[in-house]
Amino acid sequence: MTRFADKVVLVTGAGRGIGRAMALRFAQEGANIVAADIEPALAESTAAAVNELGRQVLPLTVDVRQQGDIQRLVTQTVEHFRRIDVLCNNAGVLRFQDMFEITEADWDFVNDVNTKGVFFVMQAVAREMAKRRSGKIVNTASISGKQPEPQFLHYGVSKAGVIHMTKSAAVVLAPYNINVNAICPGTTVTDMSLMATAGRAKIMGLSVEEAIKVREAQIPIGRRNQPDDIAAMAAFLASPDADQITGQAFNVDGGLVMY
Repeated sequence: MTRFADKVVLVTGAGRGIGRAMALRFAQEGANIVAADIEPALAESTAAAVNELGRQVLPLTVDVRQQGDIQRLVTQTVEHFRRIDVLCNNAGVLRFQDMFEITEADWDFVNDVNTKGVFFVMQAVAREMAKRRSGKIVNTASISGKQPEPQFLHYGVSKAGVIHMTKSAAVVLAPYNINVNAICPGTTVTDMSLMATAGRAKIMGLSVEEAIKVREAQIPIGRRNQPDDIAAMAAFLASPDADQITGQAFNVDGGLVMY
């Protein structure tokens, strides 16, 4: 498929997991990629994989907590590719902690990346998209933004914020022909999810392998997401097939949360 032939797709958190899968999915469908990550080696690794697919790629080291990094990300992207067609606003962090253990520093770290960072990347990219009156923005939220997660309350709050800002931005940006949607992944086979699973396992007195089986038994479809499952939804939401969809937050979780 070449739904995104010569389109420019900017992916934050592109170095591993869901972000890497998004970058590769869009490249496979003909897009040129900006692979942004806080770890230079990971950005370069994803860039190498995109190059192997025959697409152009710009790897950039970006900390989405820093306004200067965000502006540099957008400026260098536009200088290099002349435009941004799709934003996969994916960079995120998680800390597995009891409510009574969360410090102000923990709270600020999670929300600075997951909510503040997502907003200001979206704002900066939307300014460029608005000039061309065209664009698709896909924010990575979480089912944790829709249901309580006692061991990472601050993460759930941050992802609920992503869902709300997605809806609000969709209203603001609709006159510019910019669609804004969110994906809410459930349990996904990533390093970050494994950290949460290890935390749950400790609380339940189980091995990680046993905790995975317990979790999968709760999922109607019977398996955890692969990062490619999330990338597939991102590609759909960025495609012309989703031109009439905006302001939505879609669960991709095998039926774990059905609202």
